[in-house]
Amino acid sequence: MAFSGWHRLVAMLAISTLGVGLLVAPASAEPTSTTYGPDNPVRLESFYEPTPDGRAAADLSAPTSRAPLASSSVRRPPASPDADGRASECMDQPGVGSVEGRTHNRFLWCQSIFVGSRVYSIDRKVYVGQAVFAMNAVAYGRDDGNRTVEVFFRSVPGSLRYLEGDRGELANAIMMVFADCKQWLTGCSAGGPSAAKRFADWNVDGSWHSWTIASSEFQGVGPDKVSRHDWALTIDAYAPGTPDAGGEALPSHRIRCDTAQVGFSTRPKACIMDDVIPHLQYSLQSANYAQVSAHVHCAMTPGCQTWPGPRSDRVIPGRYTGSRDDPGLHRITEDFPVDASDNRTFYSKNSSAKNTACATLPAYILDRTTQQCDEFPFASTIEGAGKGDGNFSVLGVTSRHNSCAGNALARYYRQDRILVWQPGLPNEALDTYYVEITDVPTSSTDECLPPQDDPAEPNSPPTANAGPDTTGDEGFTIVLGGSVSDPDGGPPTAQWTYALGPDADPGMSCTFHDSRSANTTMRCNDDGAVTVTLTAFDGVNAAVSDSALVTVRNVDPRLRRLGELAPPRVAAAEDVEYGITSPQPWQVFRVGDAVPFKARFLDPGDNDTHSCAIEWDDGQTSTFDSYADRCEATHTFTHPGMYTIKPTITDDDGGASPAASVMVIVYDPNAGFVTQGGWLNSPAGALVNEPAVQGRLMVEFNPKYLPREPGPAPGGGKVAAALRGTGFDLASTSLEWLVVTPDQKAAVKGTGTIGGAAGYGFVAYGVDTPDAVRLVVWPLSAGHYPQQTLVYDNRPGKSYDLDLSDPQPLGGGSVQVHD
Repeated sequence: MAFSGWHRLVAMLAISTLGVGLLVAPASAEPTSTTYGPDNPVRLESFYEPTPDGRAAADLSAPTSRAPLASSSVRRPPASPDADGRASECMDQPGVGSVEGRTHNRFLWCQSIFVGSRVYSIDRKVYVGQAVFAMNAVAYGRDDGNRTVEVFFRSVPGSLRYLEGDRGELANAIMMVFADCKQWLTGCSAGGPSAAKRFADWNVDGSWHSWTIASSEFQGVGPDKVSRHDWALTIDAYAPGTPDAGGEALPSHRIRCDTAQVGFSTRPKACIMDDVIPHLQYSLQSANYAQVSAHVHCAMTPGCQTWPGPRSDRVIPGRYTGSRDDPGLHRITEDFPVDASDNRTFYSKNSSAKNTACATLPAYILDRTTQQCDEFPFASTIEGAGKGDGNFSVLGVTSRHNSCAGNALARYYRQDRILVWQPGLPNEALDTYYVEITDVPTSSTDECLPPQDDPAEPNSPPTANAGPDTTGDEGFTIVLGGSVSDPDGGPPTAQWTYALGPDADPGMSCTFHDSRSANTTMRCNDDGAVTVTLTAFDGVNAAVSDSALVTVRNVDPRLRRLGELAPPRVAAAEDVEYGITSPQPWQVFRVGDAVPFKARFLDPGDNDTHSCAIEWDDGQTSTFDSYADRCEATHTFTHPGMYTIKPTITDDDGGASPAASVMVIVYDPNAGFVTQGGWLNSPAGALVNEPAVQGRLMVEFNPKYLPREPGPAPGGGKVAAALRGTGFDLASTSLEWLVVTPDQKAAVKGTGTIGGAAGYGFVAYGVDTPDAVRLVVWPLSAGHYPQQTLVYDNRPGKSYDLDLSDPQPLGGGSVQVHD
């Protein structure tokens, strides 16, 4: 069967705004890929928007396929809404584009709105942009012996729009969708895998995803075990390895499930949409029962003449106004229930009271030769004439109109699953309905046919699907695409178990977020192959199982960089520093003093073991096992110098941390001194604010430690430099330390003035043979050692480590390093 209503949704590509006041960018090629994770933390917030006019996001001008099931047929969800005319009919109606959707009748709900996510950069703490696409959803009730509702969801291909921001970040964000119960303690449960895809993949998906909302009869109330539950679709946008802002639940919907004891002999279990107020519609224009419609309309209208006899105080219930607070009607049957006071059925008492009233009617009200006596409220309600309060009406109508109206009422009881009233029934189990009189013409002879029951069906075993094989990272959430179902009720009991593969290390374990939910996630503390098994049991047939392979990948340990945010898994109140915490960059030590090294590292694989290797930059390396995510050691340097210390953390699976380092200064006040005087050709780019300037830089420095000075600040000497033709003229005001190495290299750090203005730091490097000098100057407002913001550097881009600083040969003069 062609599903034209849904296919037209795909054609809706000309949406210019989505109610958020932003222009929609064109959706063209796949955006540039952006990788999310600890190195690119973002926060995503889900949202949903109605369509501008509350209708489906589609061209609704063409006729749709309408094929509603006959009221006597069993109502059950289709395999796909694409093959069901009821869904397309619902999608054509007003309200489908609202955030609540449209409750079409007691067995069908549908919706077509927009869902999306706003993206915020945690690093920059700024709004990045948002992505949004059109979605369709349908929910089916059923009366085929199952207490379940089936919920379907899909995206509209080609509807994705990027609103502002980096389309790469937006397209690669993940949107997860699932249907779930709002209250789990009421006997409600949900089954079916979450649908998680990148926004770019939702734009081309178009397939239906489904979930089963099930009701346990063990927590139902009354003889019919009536339960009412709220369920909702939830959208949750996130990026792997980054904080999850939490999902956004769409407005919830109420369902009512029952295990009927009376009135539904072959369909004892069902679930219906309880958001709609049940009401029977009778038409004044019906060719088959217009006389009954007119009678009911008059009976429910204040001031209209009703019989028997005029009564000004008569208030007849059942009029539909759109409010559940109005007095309504409650169904009974010919055989049930029985009034315990006289052992008569309430139905027979209604008939007896009606016959007594009809016997008094004059001939112009009831022609006994051609008419039958019709009553309202109906004989099949507890509010009928037998109630004894006088609030009823009788009138003569033709036998055909009386018969056709009676059959329409019987079909309505079946079609809307109106439960039978019983004495002492709790309010939660009451099923109140109303009558609405319309002017809609009807002339079908089908409306005169009585409903028919279908034969009962045998109980079938449940099904279990563990989902496809998947991969994930140790220590991170892995989504399992499992589902269980039962054609005779459900969902069945679900249970996840796992088995480790032969490559698993001792101590490896995994946990499920909810091992009793088919829609769940898992997390493992190490890498390896894991077989997950989902078992379903319906309490009748033998349990069934299905398995999938989860390949858990190793994640390399790493040190957190300076200034990087703490990982999401660390509580905000926990004062934990990661990365190299000791020594600090450019920290100064004296030769022979112990240099403590301390670092904390991250590894989501809690079961991993680690080793540390620290290269001290003096030809020595310390290697040892690490415990409690720490790498700690001490080292003594025997010669002065500038040393770049490099740690590497390696886990037992061979994963190694990315490069990290810290540089320290080691001085010796007895190592000697340096004298320098001369000039060099300052290259273009050396003077940062005037990069085109080239010329002769005059440099002079002669720092030295005075006798018995402990350091690190040398007491003698100065540093001066001037670039001809510019205002750059550095003059030292203090010296912080002096390093003189055994291989005739020297470096001195201090502070000074430029043009008489204070607030500048400098490092001057010198090499004796061949004579070479490097000068680095920066504003102290940018830090106490050179980083990104500089004033002058004649070897830009080179390391600040003395051994790698690459000083520039002098054009004249010399550098003398004295032992």
